[in-house]
Amino acid sequence: MVNNILDFFVGTPSYNEDKDYSDYAFFTAPLNMFFLICLLLHACYLVIFSIFGIGMMQLFDATGVVLYATFVILLKYFKGSWLPCTLLTLFELFLHQICSISFFGLSSGFQYLMIPLIFLTVFIRKKGRLIHDLRNIIIFLASVSFIFMVIYFNDYTPQYILPYEINTFLLILNCSMSFLITAVYTSRVFYSVDNKRSELDESVTEKDNAIENMQNEIIIGFANIIEARDGNTGKHVKRTSEYVEALVNELKRNGDFENILTEQYMHDTMLSAPLHDIGKITIPDAILQKPGRLTEDEFSKIKNHTVNGKKIIEESMGDIEDSDFLKVAKSVALYHHECWDGSGYPYGIEGEEIPLCARIMTIADYFDALVAKRAYKEAIPTSVVFKNIKEQRGKKFDPIVTDAFLRIREQIEEIAKANADW
Repeated sequence: MVNNILDFFVGTPSYNEDKDYSDYAFFTAPLNMFFLICLLLHACYLVIFSIFGIGMMQLFDATGVVLYATFVILLKYFKGSWLPCTLLTLFELFLHQICSISFFGLSSGFQYLMIPLIFLTVFIRKKGRLIHDLRNIIIFLASVSFIFMVIYFNDYTPQYILPYEINTFLLILNCSMSFLITAVYTSRVFYSVDNKRSELDESVTEKDNAIENMQNEIIIGFANIIEARDGNTGKHVKRTSEYVEALVNELKRNGDFENILTEQYMHDTMLSAPLHDIGKITIPDAILQKPGRLTEDEFSKIKNHTVNGKKIIEESMGDIEDSDFLKVAKSVALYHHECWDGSGYPYGIEGEEIPLCARIMTIADYFDALVAKRAYKEAIPTSVVFKNIKEQRGKKFDPIVTDAFLRIREQIEEIAKANADW
């Protein structure tokens, strides 16, 4: 019986098992406790004033008991949300003023404005030490102001017509209990709301990570299908992606391109790497898989895979909200065959006109194209390829990117060996 009574008053409202409203419990549970404490406090006052035979105060506190009990029952059995809960709380906070005016004809004081101020600080999101300290300062100042005004502005509080010592004791008791109730209630709301926010943040983060992982898998799967048309096993995508990741991290570690290589740019570059040859889907198999030397016309069509790749990304991913990723992905697809000295295609741009992400992709794609066996060529030893890359420094490749690639030669060779086609 006792447990049932306690659960009724302080247990989390279930809203009749309605899941649509169960999420409001984190807010309504402490509110329920707040009303319960106020109910018990006014019940005690009612007993005290009954002993002293002060009828007006008995009526005042009897009204409080009835209203608080009503609040508890309403909150327990009726559906609600943050809005009615907030309105109900604010109404309670001015209950003393309403009763004082109705029962005693007193002027309305403004000290109780401090309580809703404390209550409203719950909507200040606990994010960062500065905001946390600001919230605590507001609560402290409002609480001290509340106590000071209640004690020193007695004209706005009902006189109990009691001996001075008892009147002062009840005044201090009422003030202290009001402050204690507000402090307990506020702390519990803060704890509940902050926990709820943390849960929501974690949930959103988990979903974002899941969506990003799924997006990555789709991109890699799509790229593998395209590479299979070029006579590859699909490991070209994996190898070039790992080369790009290693190269980007080395550039960052060495302090190169500090104004460009942000964490976001690095992430977008690595994520875009599998899409660099997406335009090959528009090239006929007869050209992609031709074992012999390409004609000038055929090579011209091969070159179009860069422009076509950019168009495919625009058309298929244009609705993605991450505009930075789209910009990098399009640059990688369009410019990864441009050369530092302007001898590349499709536009023949040179130097820093070529986006950094594409300059990184160029060297990774070039290395893998030479060390891997293709339908039209045999694999070339990595030692020969690295020598060739060194010779192309400042010609085909960005000098800084080339130096970084050469510094991680051992890591590049390990990636190539671990993901070999044979």
